[in-house]
Amino acid sequence: MFRIIAAIALALGCAFSAAAQDVYVGDPAHTYAFFETGHLGISWIRGRFNKTTAAKVVLDRAAKKGSIDVVIDTRSLDTGHAGRDKHVRGADYLDVEKFPEIVFKSNNLRFSGDNLTGADGDLTIMGVTRPVSLNVTSFRCIQHPVNKREMCGADGSLAIKRSEWGISRGATGIGDDVKIAIQIEAHKE
Repeated sequence: MFRIIAAIALALGCAFSAAAQDVYVGDPAHTYAFFETGHLGISWIRGRFNKTTAAKVVLDRAAKKGSIDVVIDTRSLDTGHAGRDKHVRGADYLDVEKFPEIVFKSNNLRFSGDNLTGADGDLTIMGVTRPVSLNVTSFRCIQHPVNKREMCGADGSLAIKRSEWGISRGATGIGDDVKIAIQIEAHKE
């Protein structure tokens, strides 16, 4: 009898725990990754990836836990200069035909009080996966004024050394330090 009661209690506990998690799916029209790196030590090259193929946030505010998954389409790279974009998409840099995605996955969210402040996870670029820390500078949820669904938005950033992911071409003129920013708007499922 005790085993039956324990099993029911465990099942109920799991059900309540799962119910506390909210799932948010990225709005492709408002979810982008941006980047910037130095050029010749005198200016910056900035750009963005115009398409995320997936973005999902699972959030348990009470437990201060959750996950973030973002998949970026490398073929959508846009620096505002067609020739440079073609070169960076090529085998010398991102090799987008072989590696069409950049992936960020985190199962370790960081909070300060009730505020989401960061996510520790893994970043995969060109088949190389390394741990990174995404700092969240803004996170807010509202009821969307038109569709009346709960939506959350966040801005996060991280810094990497591109050479750690095997992107070493142009090391004398293009900076090794790359800043990446991820902007996401996601609606509750």
